[in-house]
Amino acid sequence: MGITLNNAALLLQAKQAGAKFDRILTIGRLRLYISPKALQRLANQHGVEFDRRLWSEGDYAETFFKVFLGSSEVDSLDYNQYEGCRILHDMNEPVAIDFHERYDAVIDGGSLEHVFNFPVAIANCMNMVKPMGRLFVFTMCNNHAGHGFYQFSPELFFRLLDLTRGFEVCDLILEKHPFPSNELTHNRHCYSVTDPARLGCRVGLVSSSPVVMMVHARRLATKPIYVTYPIQSDYALAYTHTEVEPDRNDHRGLSGCLLETLKKIVRALPRGLRNHALGFYELRQYSFSNGRFYRRWRPF
Repeated sequence: MGITLNNAALLLQAKQAGAKFDRILTIGRLRLYISPKALQRLANQHGVEFDRRLWSEGDYAETFFKVFLGSSEVDSLDYNQYEGCRILHDMNEPVAIDFHERYDAVIDGGSLEHVFNFPVAIANCMNMVKPMGRLFVFTMCNNHAGHGFYQFSPELFFRLLDLTRGFEVCDLILEKHPFPSNELTHNRHCYSVTDPARLGCRVGLVSSSPVVMMVHARRLATKPIYVTYPIQSDYALAYTHTEVEPDRNDHRGLSGCLLETLKKIVRALPRGLRNHALGFYELRQYSFSNGRFYRRWRPF
């Protein structure tokens, strides 16, 4: 569990946009997986006074939160004290009301995928955020089977962190990296994900390398978390027979006329060839090269 370079960049971008970090809670005690050289780069970019001789990669991240984000109080919560957390709590169980709306920012740096009762755990995180506070979730997406109990889809967080629960998603970023442990390299590409509800279709991803997810959401109002449960957006559209208006500003896809022509050609193919053609089309759709689904995110 920890903060990587792109995690830090997202946190600092949120601060620039007005997010408060005075009182922070981290789920698990987080380490800082950023080299002093990369920290110096961040400090220069964001006008932070920084002496790289005092920093060591792999240290706990409390000093980073205080120096870079201006935090005055950093709490950490975990199941036990093996990493010296200040608050002991099993996230499978609801947190006490005293913790509700206590923090300007709640940051999960890789714990939620290890908690069996995820709906309770994420509701805990949401409930502990102050109105107008922020929730950050850094978790697993693709090719991390066995790392924890779960790998998550962007759709889950788009549907869960919505206005009916008093939240809005500010950023949802996927980061692909070459090794199972994403802190082992800084050679990563990041992509902002389009909300499937906006497109009216599933935003899928088939990737050859591991992918992690960074979620940044803002709490707009205090509302109950589970008066209703999230429904996947394409099913919600099917149930209501609602059609999504095409995005007139998106000119990166094939024109409607050309697409219909290609569909007619594919339908005329023998079944085996048709299935292969459709399969390769799906792989192309469910890749980072699909500009309707994914757009490059460059924090530097």
